[in-house]
Amino acid sequence: MERAVEINKLIKCYEEEPVLKDLELDIPKGTIFGLIGPNGAGKSTHIGVLTGLLSFEGGDIKIHGMELNTDNELNIKRLTASVLQPPLLFEQFSSLEFIEYICEIYEVEKEGLIEKAYSLMDYFDIKDFAKIKVNKLSSGSRKKLAFVTAVLLEPKLLLLDEPFESVDVISIERMKNVIRRLKNKGVTIIVTSHILEVVENLCDDIAILHNGKIKAYLDSISRKELQKDSSLHEIFEKFVEVEKKDQIVEWL
Repeated sequence: MERAVEINKLIKCYEEEPVLKDLELDIPKGTIFGLIGPNGAGKSTHIGVLTGLLSFEGGDIKIHGMELNTDNELNIKRLTASVLQPPLLFEQFSSLEFIEYICEIYEVEKEGLIEKAYSLMDYFDIKDFAKIKVNKLSSGSRKKLAFVTAVLLEPKLLLLDEPFESVDVISIERMKNVIRRLKNKGVTIIVTSHILEVVENLCDDIAILHNGKIKAYLDSISRKELQKDSSLHEIFEKFVEVEKKDQIVEWL
């Protein structure tokens, strides 16, 4: 099976403290891949490294067969789009200006772009904000704007860090619909989320990240086997070694 992302012994540190520790992970092309883990596990750091926004101290990363390094950085970025947490937006641009500017950087075909932008903005109920400055948008609308922009870039790899946070339930379902359509077009999507039910229902493969390492890789076959007797939540708790606290605090 062809791999969209290949990670070998990845090390990432903050102030000499390792956050990702000899991380090993292969992600098949054309899949929706879920990365879950408790707070501080390194999920956002992992996404930041894949975008090229964060450097790393050791190991190797290949994206669509190209080593992630300064020589290939531009070519990889042209194939990759992301929605980060929080989204990186230009605050003084209007929503439509932001879309046009990012698409120009990525050299997206201009013909039909505005129509596509408006149709996606309408789908996510932010069409009325097209001429409104980004800094006036709610957190949910900012997330939807970032998602719309990423889709318009027509990436081969889409990185979504907590894409559903602050987003209304209707738009979450619509985001999931778009993600599935992108998968059908051969796009690889990596999703981090704290909402296990969404990951469980959306993703083909799931990895559990804890203390900077992959503790479990659940493909469709292993998930079916494990979930005969346990929910994803129970499997997650097992691998991250959650301390059982059945007794509610006394003062409640």
